[in-house]
Amino acid sequence: MKVTGTVEFVDLEGGFFRLTADDGRRYVLLGSRGELKGAKGTRVEVEGSLDEGVGIAMSGPQLRVEKLRRI
Repeated sequence: MKVTGTVEFVDLEGGFFRLTADDGRRYVLLGSRGELKGAKGTRVEVEGSLDEGVGIAMSGPQLRVEKLRRI
């Protein structure tokens, strides 16, 4: 799936990266922390797959990042 939105870092439970999509949905991003850290605060297009269940962050479905492109 492809989702476009803004990457943000949430400082909760050790911290996690979240994508707030253009349609308002929120996804916990799973992937390279270095790559996600570099995209913090920017608009991106994320290509990936949804993981089943809810992770520790409990802030939306988990999106496993396969490709991340700044737009």
